[in-house]
Amino acid sequence: MDTRIGTPERDRAPGLAWRRISEVMTSPVRHVETSTTLGEALAEMVRDGLRHLVVTDEGGRCVGVLADRCVVAAWAAEPASLTYRRVSSVLDRTPAVVAADAAVMDAARLMRTECVDAVAVVDARGVAVGVVTGSDLVALLAR
Repeated sequence: MDTRIGTPERDRAPGLAWRRISEVMTSPVRHVETSTTLGEALAEMVRDGLRHLVVTDEGGRCVGVLADRCVVAAWAAEPASLTYRRVSSVLDRTPAVVAADAAVMDAARLMRTECVDAVAVVDARGVAVGVVTGSDLVALLAR
């Protein structure tokens, strides 16, 4: 009797890697604007049980993803900063985003190369239509 956990189908993972990102992303997107303070963003995360928020500019275009660990790091460095520091100040210069027609593999590679645990999924206008987290990718594999 085989007691290993998992499926015997060795070709299952490659098929999952090429699925459309829209099949695993979380949507609708929860977002805050660049001018939001870290404290306001943290309050929203706690209230809604989120670990990530998409950050948008005044035009509604995605400029990055705010992770709870970035807020915590800013707080640890200077607790008072949550009241005045803007979310834009802790974002990476290059936002971790993938196109809405991307494959799961594209998001996973970006997450690995950029050392992030979430990416925003954007449409042709740069507006976020979803978010993909490491947990979403694990859930896909566990199906």
